[in-house]
Amino acid sequence: MSVQTYTYDGPEGLHSLIGQVMAALGYVGGREIRDVGAAVTVRDDCGHLYLSCTFQDGGDPWFSEAHLLEGVRERDALKDCLLHWHSRFSGHGLGPWGTLIGVRPTKLVHHLFDQGFTDDQAEKSLQTSYHVAPGTARDLVAMARLQRPYVTRRGRKLALYVGIPYCPSHCLYCSFPSRLIGREGEAALTAFRDAVLADLDDLADLCRTYDLEVTSLYVGGGTPTCLPLPVLEAMMTRLARNFPEAREWTVEAGRPDTATPDMLAMLRKAGVDRISVNPQTLQQHLLDVLGRRHSVEAIYTMYENCRKLGFSVINMDFIAGLPGQTVADMQENMEIVCKLHPENVTIHTLALKKRAPLFHHELRASIPPAEETGRMVRLCQSILTGSGYVPYYMYRQKYMAASFANIGYALPGSVSAYNIEMMEERQSVLAAGPGGATKILCRDGHTLEKVYMPKDVDAYVQALAEKMAQRRRLCAIIYGKEDV
Repeated sequence: MSVQTYTYDGPEGLHSLIGQVMAALGYVGGREIRDVGAAVTVRDDCGHLYLSCTFQDGGDPWFSEAHLLEGVRERDALKDCLLHWHSRFSGHGLGPWGTLIGVRPTKLVHHLFDQGFTDDQAEKSLQTSYHVAPGTARDLVAMARLQRPYVTRRGRKLALYVGIPYCPSHCLYCSFPSRLIGREGEAALTAFRDAVLADLDDLADLCRTYDLEVTSLYVGGGTPTCLPLPVLEAMMTRLARNFPEAREWTVEAGRPDTATPDMLAMLRKAGVDRISVNPQTLQQHLLDVLGRRHSVEAIYTMYENCRKLGFSVINMDFIAGLPGQTVADMQENMEIVCKLHPENVTIHTLALKKRAPLFHHELRASIPPAEETGRMVRLCQSILTGSGYVPYYMYRQKYMAASFANIGYALPGSVSAYNIEMMEERQSVLAAGPGGATKILCRDGHTLEKVYMPKDVDAYVQALAEKMAQRRRLCAIIYGKEDV
């Protein structure tokens, strides 16, 4: 799917929705006067919304308009109109996802299960109400059914995320606002460590006060293992002491240039049982241009060290659609995966984001067409499922073009509870560290109240006391049933 620009004229409150829909159709927002592929207009007409859109692709313009009827769900109606109009304009149909554009498509299936739908009834509802292709509907229902034990009757069980926003270098495709560890002084790292330890102690006190049980831990980044060993060890020791009931503990150690034998041994000794070895790809020339700064051999060495240390689950991440990547490259990646046999494999699809260096880089022109990336994704699915892996969670990037999703695969008995819990948003999640988002499930069982930590390390350290007070007040209202 080629990327074109679109313009939008209408209420600011609908701008994000329109952007998400248009991105799913392969358009990016712009203000260009010429060479615009689509022009969307929304107007309030005496209390009713008026929608119009003109699509242009070199030939005669294609135009349609609609007045939304009173009582309809306006956002859904806007989305459906644009998707159906583009289908008629392009002649390509709606695609496998139908009119679903949300980040978490399995949440809808769980909602159907909550209403008592059987698997067959849920599949039929996806196909008739949302125009989802039969195969996609079947896969979504099967995935949600596998997830069901992890998202029901959770009570006061919850997950905990710890954010470590440091990296050894910036990867070309990444938009995450991480700091380079080599530029951080000892005083700044000490302040960061002490703030995270205080954050973790406050969360432990909340759990004791309101009888909350942390069942899964996830330490992510950035690249947590790029921290000096004593700094990360202090955090791991505190996590082990504060949350001994956790049954799953993951640490992202995605860069083998940071995951030394001593670092891995420390993690295992602390109690980490699931570790992410994230090569993204296994071709040296691609690693080099992406700024990964490590060798393919280092990935194999790290993997062997993890096996020797006895981590019960190893996850490996790969990205489809990297600049210069071919289907043959992905074939090689999956053949190697099948030989190594990690318990979990996650297949991401490259999402080009404005804050990533790749967005303005000359290598952007080398990004494979959507059709070729699609072949990579299907190849991964075929090889992995043929080797005994089962897809167990998925999410779609908010502004991801084409019909792609990021999918996690697992060997039977090795699914990551945390990944399911985070994606489905049916329980509370506590978060520590910069960029962490604490999400507390309200008493209605559906609404999530959130407290966000600043993403910048210095801002996080300065705002920690205030943010902890906000989080404590939220817990008092929801779990302690205090008045607002």
